Amino acid sequence: MPSTLERVRTAVTTSPELRRLAERGRTILQGPSDDQLRQERDESHWQPATTSASSQWWQVFLSALSGLIGATVIAASAPQWRLAVPTWRLTFPGIAHPGTSTQSTFWFFIGLVALASGWLGLVHCAGRITDPRRGVIVIGAVIALWAIPVSLGPPLLSNDVYSYVAQGEMASRGIDPSSVGPVELGRNDFTSGADPVWRSAPAPYGPVAVIAARSAVELAGHDQVAAINFYRMIVWIGVVMAAIGIGMIAVGNGLSAAVAIAIGIGNPIMIVHVLGGVHNDALMFGFLALGLAAAQRDRKKLAVALITAATAVKLPAAVGLLYLGWCWRGAVATWKERVFSTVAVFTAAVLMIVVGCVAVGLGPGWITALKSTGKVNDTYSPTTKIGFSIAEVLNSIGLHVDGQLLASGVRALGLLATAAIAFVMLMRSPRSGVIKATGVMLVAYILLGPVIWPWYLVTGFALLAACGLGRYRPSYLVVCVAASFFVWPTSVVSMGSFGNNYQHLRGLGVVLAVIALAWGAQRFAGRWERRYHGMSESERESAVSTSQSGEETRAR
Repeated sequence: MPSTLERVRTAVTTSPELRRLAERGRTILQGPSDDQLRQERDESHWQPATTSASSQWWQVFLSALSGLIGATVIAASAPQWRLAVPTWRLTFPGIAHPGTSTQSTFWFFIGLVALASGWLGLVHCAGRITDPRRGVIVIGAVIALWAIPVSLGPPLLSNDVYSYVAQGEMASRGIDPSSVGPVELGRNDFTSGADPVWRSAPAPYGPVAVIAARSAVELAGHDQVAAINFYRMIVWIGVVMAAIGIGMIAVGNGLSAAVAIAIGIGNPIMIVHVLGGVHNDALMFGFLALGLAAAQRDRKKLAVALITAATAVKLPAAVGLLYLGWCWRGAVATWKERVFSTVAVFTAAVLMIVVGCVAVGLGPGWITALKSTGKVNDTYSPTTKIGFSIAEVLNSIGLHVDGQLLASGVRALGLLATAAIAFVMLMRSPRSGVIKATGVMLVAYILLGPVIWPWYLVTGFALLAACGLGRYRPSYLVVCVAASFFVWPTSVVSMGSFGNNYQHLRGLGVVLAVIALAWGAQRFAGRWERRYHGMSESERESAVSTSQSGEETRAR
């Protein structure tokens, strides 16, 4: 008599509907075929016309100039944190410093539009530089040029670095920053500079982040302003590490390192928010990118050490350890082997982190302190906005409900969806690769999480760019530019200036507008590509010659 499992198998094989359903489930778990993966890694099915050398360098120059003007305007117009020690700042003729909220908002918008335009032009130019080494040098020089203005003066658009250096001061005095907040320091510049929201909150950062902050404070002679400048150097080092790692990953995938660096490192989020805001996400990004590049070259022990260092900055980097351990034995391995290698990788990582915590004097509180970051409700997180928007609508019709309770429920659903995506990517990772699985998970974790800050997105975005965006590049560029507008110099709650009623509902409208723009860009690019492929060879040559003659006319 056949067993239950055999009867189920027979029913699936004999039923066309069940067979199609089983095939779809297998595709979801295992991912696309090898041919589809190679097609996804292609930069684009349509290649732009090759331009003359002089026109090419004029385009690079104009893109660099646009980005430089934008970065300078943002740095010169952004207000300084009201509780910070007054310091020198970059000024620009005609821009008030400090100006009114309206002036700051206006100049920030103008500057970010100019920077985003320069970035899109730089991405376009990066794919046209024929010499790979020259392309990397040119792109790196332009990005460094843009980073200079935002690195002059006080931090931009965020107060987090004041908390970083306060935690470094605590560590230098032998106080565990993972157990108490900067308020433990007493009354001084470090305490007063930290945001009141986080003064009593333990640090959610690991031993490597605390070592970096303590080193900056000690090198600065315990001066807060100098400590921030030293920490800014550490962030620069992290960005350079990230650029090297992203370039290596792109080359390993057979893609242009210049294009990957332009997209992943030169975007407005990196320039304005990570470098300008002096965020330790750059340090996590640098270690993670180098670790994944090492894994790609089969230097797995080095990869474990580097990704563990990234995890010891911020915990989300641990997803790289998960997929590295799962794929340790390659594409062909039993479940038992994969589980064993994953456990071994995490055991080694935990031991290294424990040693680091003991060396720094850091307790385990930094792991549980992550929950405190979820108390912010004003960012453009889709799950948070959906929950509060439902509450606003129900309250408007007389059904009084707790918005925080609804938001917590939707957030929980978002975390369940994140766990499902993590499992799917775990099953796909032996074929799609550790790097792509890590990038997808980092992006999914942020987009479905309770809080979205622009600088949270930069690591996952860059890893996906290094794996090849293919036909999804238009929507990627739109989302990246839109996310850079999520924090304004006057307030995180940019919708609050239009009134307090239905604020979350309007915020949800912004999220839906970004989704619509990304979808529209994808559709437009797809139609353009199909139109180009539909041309005959003579029509393509005519289109190319027309484009080139137009560029030569403009150059004259």
